[in-house]
Amino acid sequence: MKKLALFATLGVATLAASAQFGTAPDFNVTDLDGNTHQLYADILDQGLIAVVDVSATWCSPCWSLHGSHALQDLHEAYGPDGTNQLRVIFYEADATTTLADVQGTGSATLGDWTDGVTYPIINESPLTLDLNIWAPLGFPTVNVIRPSDYEIVLDTWNLLSFDAQVDAINGANIDGIVLGVANTAEMAAGQAKVDVYPNPSLGEFAVELNGFSGVATVEVYNIVGRKVWTSAAQGEGAIQRIDLGALEAGNYLLRVSDDVTKVTRRVTLLD
Repeated sequence: MKKLALFATLGVATLAASAQFGTAPDFNVTDLDGNTHQLYADILDQGLIAVVDVSATWCSPCWSLHGSHALQDLHEAYGPDGTNQLRVIFYEADATTTLADVQGTGSATLGDWTDGVTYPIINESPLTLDLNIWAPLGFPTVNVIRPSDYEIVLDTWNLLSFDAQVDAINGANIDGIVLGVANTAEMAAGQAKVDVYPNPSLGEFAVELNGFSGVATVEVYNIVGRKVWTSAAQGEGAIQRIDLGALEAGNYLLRVSDDVTKVTRRVTLLD
């Protein structure tokens, strides 16, 4: 069952009785890395499907969706580094949520919501999205938006696998866009696994690689896309230790790749 939000504590007086399907209003939000995302200009007007996950850090069904990696897999296969057919955005919809909650160290959270996630995470106060539109039946609500007319056509909140998400989106026949096999690298990436620990860290991370063949390249990029660290690791079962202590605190993207596989993870460097 979808976990209903405590709308009174969020400053919303009433809960819409109807489902959320209808026209998605435009928004302009800023993610944890300081990047802005405008729904119409940056996503829909570019002919891309928008997938907007409206969740809360204390919500158990939301945590189950996060733990399934279904939306992360969508992002990796069909986002900007895949076939470039859609964009995934996570919107934390409790205005009282702190950055510590998002990172799993606060008092109102079920874990680290940045772990394994490379799509944008939005945590703002006050909220700029109207929850009567974006999450009328509670959390999580995963709004799938059609680019041609800005219509919300699906809520895939309870689909906890990559295949189920893809089947639902393809079944909706959205503007003739078909999500298929991205490429050989993305297929292989589905079998590859990268674990990073501890994360967040004061500087030193251990990166464990499984499902890679031969020598893998390990790279770290800052939020503007500049490579700040690189090394090579021997594929299967390798543990690569990296030290980012000389860099500024913040979020970075760690990318592991071999000839056919590419996996990206978010890492957080603390002060």
